[in-house]
Amino acid sequence: MSTTKNLSSGTVTVYDFGKIKLHAYDTKDALCDAAFIVEGETSLVGIELPAFTENLSAWKEYISSINKPMNDIIVSNHPAGADFTSGMKVWGTENAKKSISGGMAFGIIQGLLKAFGPSFHGDKMVKITNILNEGKNTISGIDFVIYDRGSSFDIEIPFANAIYTHMLGKFVHSIIASDAHAELMIKILESYQKADYKYILSSHANVEQQDAVTEKSAYVKKIRSLAAQCKTQEEFIADEKKPFQLTPEKITLK
Repeated sequence: MSTTKNLSSGTVTVYDFGKIKLHAYDTKDALCDAAFIVEGETSLVGIELPAFTENLSAWKEYISSINKPMNDIIVSNHPAGADFTSGMKVWGTENAKKSISGGMAFGIIQGLLKAFGPSFHGDKMVKITNILNEGKNTISGIDFVIYDRGSSFDIEIPFANAIYTHMLGKFVHSIIASDAHAELMIKILESYQKADYKYILSSHANVEQQDAVTEKSAYVKKIRSLAAQCKTQEEFIADEKKPFQLTPEKITLK
């Protein structure tokens, strides 16, 4: 069962699993960001942060309305907004810690800060204080399973039969850096199918299900095939437009 509530900025959809609930915050900001809150019997655990002032304010107001303390937040890819996490333990892998402190995530956030200015809290990035290890981790009495993906990580949420990953998106393009990256992405998507997760959470899309995994897998396989056939960048771009129909709302295979 789920219910949706309008905030002062964005919306939250709450998925009720009985003793535990999942709150999915659709910020509706310029980057289509999403963040999540896992609500246990006595406390809350956050997953990722909104990054813009109006969303951070709405997020904090919403947390207060739940009337349970949020002492922990898990951060993989969205570290901007540290000024709104005072007193919280920030959880992440060693690799994510390196990425945020001066690696890939740091560079991306600084670029976004230049693009969006002070309303984007990229000048205040969280520091990971508590390390997550590969496999099962228990935070505030709630079990999570961590899959280290290098500079970031996926989070399995067993009680909800869900997995969090940075980007999926049935109706959006994905960042694919190389053929090796595409090959790895297909393997990860296949692992989602094998695990038969009911819900797929990501930082740039609404909560999705297995149909999104199937379509994204077909998309990446087709992109990989086109890349192997094309001899130039221009040829690839032209051919990529033929099998995919792109609208502002979605991308579908013809």
